[in-house]
Amino acid sequence: MSALLTTRKAAIADIPFLTQIEYEASLPPFDHCFWEDLLEGTGTTALQFIEAELRADGSNWGDVGDFVILEEQGKPVAAAAGYVPNGEDYSPLRLSRLDAIAQELGWSIATTSAFRDRYLGLFGGDVKPFFLTPQAPWIIENVAVLPEARGRGLGKVLLKAVLKEGRSQGHSHAGIMVINGNDRARHTYESVGFKPYQTFYADYFLDQFNIEFPGVTKFGLCLN
Repeated sequence: MSALLTTRKAAIADIPFLTQIEYEASLPPFDHCFWEDLLEGTGTTALQFIEAELRADGSNWGDVGDFVILEEQGKPVAAAAGYVPNGEDYSPLRLSRLDAIAQELGWSIATTSAFRDRYLGLFGGDVKPFFLTPQAPWIIENVAVLPEARGRGLGKVLLKAVLKEGRSQGHSHAGIMVINGNDRARHTYESVGFKPYQTFYADYFLDQFNIEFPGVTKFGLCLN
């Protein structure tokens, strides 16, 4: 790694930066954050919600302490989370923390209830999101490089640092997932050794959730 590039674990003070990272990670390949649809009518932006979620320990896809931050000349430019999946709930939000998130946002009981119902309609209810079942004991999520720092291979540097962290924690395998059509992310993942593990095509989402979605491909990598 260049002397200009360093990595470190994230801390509470990094939440504003991690908020931007989570948001950027949610955009490809549609340039649209899925939280925006779920937040419709709440008066809350996706960035506000993500920050409240991080402050309330409300994410199933990596708490603040799970993130590795890549810095260039001391400035954070990229980050990703590596975490052990919740054994019962693989969806993005830790619903047991929704009231704490709502308190951070100043939501009313009615707004919180409406959001909960909308969220469960997509990620819960009678149809569990099987496609989110982890393919490895340790999962990498929320991988992003700030827009102004892209095009210089920093994503690959970041992933190598995250994988090093996974090895140091003694994990045997890592998993990562990409929305079909996000070819830039796929090429980056494959460049550090990830191999396709399972693909859920558009028909799966139309049949199971009645939504038009290009599907996802899950990748795996042996860390030993």
